[in-house]
Parts: sequence; structure tokens; C-alpha cells
Amino acid sequence: MADVPVEATSTFESPVVARTRLVPPRLRAETIDRPGLVARRLTSPARLGLVTGPAGSGKSTLLAQCLAVDPFPAWLSLDPVDNDAIALWWSMIAALRTVVDDLGDAYRTRLLGGSTGVVDDVVVSICDELVERDTPVHLFLDDLHVVDDELCRRSLHRFVSLLPDSARVTAATRRSAPIPLGRLRANGDLVEIDGSDLTLSIPEANQLLASFDASLDPAHLDILFLRTEGWPAGLHLAGLAAARAADVGSFVEDFRGTDHDVADYLVGEVLESVSADDRDFLAETSILSRLTGDLCDAVTGRTDGADSLTRLEESNAFVIPLDRDDRWYRYHHLFGELLAADLHRTRPDDERILHRRAFEWLRDDGQIADAIPHGLAAGEADAAADLLCGNWLGMMRTGRAETVRALVESFPLEFAADHQPLALAAAGVYAMTGHTQLALRWLGAAEVATYEDPRPDGMASTASAIALIRGSMAPNGVDAALADGRTALELEPPDGALYGLAALIVGRALVMRGDVDESTEFFEEVVRSDLTNERAYALAELSLGHLGRGDPEQALATADTARTLMHDTGGDDLFMAATAHAAVALAAIDAGDERAARVALRAARRPMVAAGQAMPMDVTHTRLLLARAALLLDEANLAREYLRDAKPVIDSISDVGVMREQYADLMAQIDALHSDADGDPDEEFSERELEVLAMLPTPLTMREIAEEMFVSRNTIKTHTRRVYRKLNASSREEAVLIARDRRLLRESDDRQPPSARPQR
Repeated sequence: MADVPVEATSTFESPVVARTRLVPPRLRAETIDRPGLVARRLTSPARLGLVTGPAGSGKSTLLAQCLAVDPFPAWLSLDPVDNDAIALWWSMIAALRTVVDDLGDAYRTRLLGGSTGVVDDVVVSICDELVERDTPVHLFLDDLHVVDDELCRRSLHRFVSLLPDSARVTAATRRSAPIPLGRLRANGDLVEIDGSDLTLSIPEANQLLASFDASLDPAHLDILFLRTEGWPAGLHLAGLAAARAADVGSFVEDFRGTDHDVADYLVGEVLESVSADDRDFLAETSILSRLTGDLCDAVTGRTDGADSLTRLEESNAFVIPLDRDDRWYRYHHLFGELLAADLHRTRPDDERILHRRAFEWLRDDGQIADAIPHGLAAGEADAAADLLCGNWLGMMRTGRAETVRALVESFPLEFAADHQPLALAAAGVYAMTGHTQLALRWLGAAEVATYEDPRPDGMASTASAIALIRGSMAPNGVDAALADGRTALELEPPDGALYGLAALIVGRALVMRGDVDESTEFFEEVVRSDLTNERAYALAELSLGHLGRGDPEQALATADTARTLMHDTGGDDLFMAATAHAAVALAAIDAGDERAARVALRAARRPMVAAGQAMPMDVTHTRLLLARAALLLDEANLAREYLRDAKPVIDSISDVGVMREQYADLMAQIDALHSDADGDPDEEFSERELEVLAMLPTPLTMREIAEEMFVSRNTIKTHTRRVYRKLNASSREEAVLIARDRRLLRESDDRQPPSARPQR
């Protein structure tokens, strides 16, 4: 199969597409002013204005009229690509920045390379920044009905709920709003304009029809109004067709039917009134959601695409410019839908050819997500699947998991199960989004499917791909994951992009088995790779290894490198960032920098929330690290929370290596603290506590005290906390002073070995 180009950037990052969607539709000469509806929205302080109505009811026109007189307007035409929370909020920020300069500079790039868990935080950050700047802005959202993803809906609702008084949103949608309206309505924070409001009155309908200079007498106007029932698009089409009719009276008399029938009839009239060349152009380009000259030329095989778009835009309202340079256009939605339906009905063979050409142009232009539906419509499922399989990993790395999942699910189930790389892509997507059972089913399908090399996904073989995906999930425990990682290491070429991932799986499994020293060489291999997020994870693990070998300075430097790498590449909200923060916290605790440790522990909260159920073994390992750090910082409740979240994996997977013992040890420490808190504050010091107390005046660090007493640092920390509590002290220095005052210590204790010190 042909080489598949790798998508360099996400489609929502494209500056051309973004610009076209930030410009409202141009108000034409025959547009009817709706001052009453405009005033109803603009004079209301409500946070949300909702314009709801069927296709062709004038929703977009009303929004554009409001925008034309609003002093602080921002516009966004929503697109199916926005039905992905990462893409949606990239577009929303771009729109808001047209009014609020540089909005989101501090956090916008977190959307790229981040997981969907970042979305809620970005929404809050946007609203916080709008509050801080106090800059008025009115965001107009066209075609809200294209957004129905649950995370998109939830984030939009939160955005509207948190808007400051200086900001408003007005949206147009064909269907009911994708967000709850009850509370907004009850609080007076909602202005609603529906289809009945948008229906033209008789004077407005007459004004619109008169603008076409169709020589319609009052009787004709009344007939057309009654038969369209005031439907703006129907009246617009009627006026356009009447202006071109040879016999206006006959045209009006023959005009019949419901809205859909009227549209079919009028489109037929319009198409018959244009040249054969333009009629062919309209039909052949109707398959496109956005049009530009080069794309139209590629689809039609002509060379006059740009001129045709300009000419058609000037002659009627159904070709709508999307940018001020008149380079990108779209058809009026209803007009385009009817053209496409007519093409499908009358020229099904040509339709496939046209879709194939669109697929090839969009693919070569790097617009992967837009290209794949055309490939499927063209009957080129294999090519479309290869394109997705060659790009899904890159798209996932830019936070577009929902887009990838939707594309995977757009393929027929039987085809996807039989196309091995696509089945593997499905397994990978479901694995990375926390749907472990679905991922395992797709791995099973991939194992029985076949595929001829070269593979579009860049993996060395099917066996390697399965080992990499299954090893990443580790559904069968640590030893099985270790075996999968070693298999992938043997199959992937050492200079290949995925060799580092295989090394990471092996290193991680060794750590979970307790073989930290053996894991070092594999993590060092990952650090030499080009896998940014995985490199940060490996550095964090190397930091913990330095810590275990008694080198806190190197541990802290390595952990900080890992944390910086995640931040600089926009990965602050991936769980690997939490692993880096955990390593920083533990290294800082060992170095005596409690403040830095607490900062790192707090910073880990957000990526851990974002992690959800994805990569359960990795996340459980990180939760245990964070619980350990929390306990060392006397944050028992936070430690208990991390352990509670780790418990389902500890309980459900039989082979979790040393993590079950780590979990039990941490829980025992929490139980001991709880027991201490419920005890008698005047109780005697234990022999072990007195030994620790006797060591506190010495210059030894906690690590060195642990070595002196042949116990773990965690045990020393636990005993120290109990000593502090019984002495009512908050620091080591204060504990020493109080102990001397109570004659539990003598000045000479600073120089005596523990065995020579008196016991109470």
C-alpha cells in the first residue's frame, strides 16, 4: 500500500480554517432587519441567548445582525470537528481572543498534548481571566447543534455558569440546547428566541420578496407567504426563483407543498436557471462542507473553482463566504443538503468518484479528520483505514482522543475487525481512554485478522503491536506486562520510534516487581528516545532510583527535569506529569525542602483527576507514590484518598508486584496515625520513640537516622510524628527544646550513641 502521510498538525490548529470560522456570514442587501429580536437579546443582561429553529429559519442571520451592533462581538461558526472537547475549546479561545487580546496565553497550549481532563480546568481559567480583565465580550456561536459530545456539553454548561457579568454568549441551534437550561431560566440568565419568533410576518415577507424585483403583485405575495408559512429560506428561494421565472403568475400558481417539498421544488427552479456548467459545479461540490478554489478544482477536475465560487456568491445567497479574503466558502446548509441528496439520487457512481478526489486532496493537505469520511463515502475503506492508522497515535498525543474514537467508530464493525491495523488502533484508543475490556476485545480481533506489510501504523509487526498495547494496559498483571515488553523489545528495531515505548513497559514492570536497579538501563533507553511524555515518566523513575540509592541531590535534579519536560511540551495534565511531581515531592522531602514538596504534591492533583481510568497499573503506581509523599508531609487524608482510588486495581488484578505490600504498609501507617490520634496524650513514650528522640539533637538527616537504626525512612517519619504529638511540638528544633525541658534529653545526649542513652 502507498505510504500514508503523517498529520503534522490538528485540523483545528489550521490558521486558514480557524480564520474562516471566526468571521460571521455577510449580511446581504435582501436581508430583512429584525430590530425587535436584536433588541430582545442585546438589551438583556442574561448570560445566555438561545436562538432555536429549523434549517433556513434565519438563525445565523439574526446572530450576524446582533453582532453588527454589539460593541464587543466575537464569532465562532461551530463545525463537526468541534464535537471534540479539545478542538472545541481551542476554537472557543481563538474566537474570544479576537476581542480579549492574548486571552489564554498562560494555559492555551495545555490543550495540545493534554488529555480531555484538562478541559474543565481550562474553562475555569478562561472565566477567571475574563473576571480579572473585566473586558466586555459577547460570544456568538453558530450551529451549536453540531456539538453533542458529553464532555463538550458539560464544559459549555460550566462555561456559561461561570461567566462574569462582563461576558455573554448567544448561540444558534437547530435542536434543543445541549446544556441544561432550567437553572439559567429560573435565574433570569436565559433569553430564548425560537422558530415561531423567527417566522417572518406578512410585512417582513413582502419586504423580502420585493427585494428580488420579481414583479409580484399583492396577491402573489400573499400566496407565497401562506404556502411557505413565513419560512425565511422558503421565501428567499421563492423570491429568487420568481425573479427568474418567465411567467411569474404560473410560477406562483404552481407553488405547492410542505417546507421540504417547497425546498425541493425551488432548488429545482434555481438549478434550472443557472448555466449547465454552474449546475454541474454545484452538484459536484455539494459533497464538501467547506469549499475553496483548489479543493473544488481537485474534486471537479476543472480549473475555475475560485472564479465559480465568486460568481455564484454574487448571484445568489446560497454560497456563503467564510473569510474576508473570499477564499473559503460554504453552501447554505439546506441548499447543500438538497444538492447532495439530488447528486446521490441521480449520479451515485459520480458521487463516489467525487468523494475519492476530495479524500485524496484533504489527505495530501494534512486534513486527516476531514479526509476520512470522504474516503469511506468513496468506498475506499482500506485507504481511509490506512490513513487513520498512520496518524492515530499522533492525534492522540495532541489530545484528540474523542476525534480518533469517533473516526474509528465510523468504520463498519465487520470491516474494522478484519482490518488488523484498524483493530489495533481501536484497541489502542480504548486502552488509552480507560476502556480496558473494549481494548481487549479489539486486541482479540487483531490477533485473528491479517494484514500485508508494510504496516501503516509504523509498528514492526502484529505481534509487536499487540505486545505494546497489552503491555501498556497490563491487564494480566506485572509479570505478563514484563513479558509483553520484552517481546516488543525483541521485535521492534532499536532505532525505531516504538523501541522506547517497549523499554518503558519493561522498566515500569521491573519497578512494580521491586527490581528498581534492574529497571535503570531500560529507563535510560527511554530517555534516549524521541517519546516526550514517556521520557518524562522514565526520568521520574530514574529520580526515584537515585533517591533509593541515597543521592537526594541527583534525585531532585532528575525529577525536576521530568517535570519541566512535561510542562514545556503541554503535558501538565497527563498522569506522567503527576509521576514527575511525585518524584519531586519525595526528593524534596528527603532533601528537607518541605515547601517544595508541598507545591509538587498540590500540582499532582489535577493530572491525577484527569487520568481517570486510563492506564490503571501506571496510575495506581503513581497514586502509591503520592500517598507516600502525602504521609511524609502529614497529609493523612490526602494519602487515604489516593489509597482509596488505588484499591480497585490492587483488589482486581492478582499480580501487582510489590504494590500490594506497598499499599498495605501505607494503610498501616495511616491506621497507626489514627490510633495515635485517639490515644491518651499523656501516654508513655515507647522504647523506639525514645531512641528516635535521642537522635533528634544530632546533625543526622532522617535518612541517616533510619540507616543508623536499621529501619525505613517511612518508619522514622512515623515515629517522629508521634514524638512531636506527644511533646506538642511542630518542628525538630522545638521537640529537642521541649524534651530537654522535660528532662527527656540531656545536653550530653548529642554525643552519645543510642545504646548509651537513658530510657524512660
